[in-house]
Amino acid sequence: MKEPTIQFPVTCPLCRNEALGEYPVADVADALLARTKALQLRSRCHNQHWTADSDELDQIREYLGAWLTALPSEFRKAK
Repeated sequence: MKEPTIQFPVTCPLCRNEALGEYPVADVADALLARTKALQLRSRCHNQHWTADSDELDQIREYLGAWLTALPSEFRKAK
């Protein structure tokens, strides 16, 4: 089974172009909730990698919340 992913816009630190990035939900959740691991972002245009800062994490938190809300109800129920 494929690991679930979430997509959200990422802005390249070199050219400021924005493109969709795709990241494992588990990695995003770790960075936002447990803060046990920094979230490494990447840009496709310049192949740059960097650690998401607090402003980026706030935006990503909003995208994750919207993604979770959009899931069908059977996936949101606690087991």
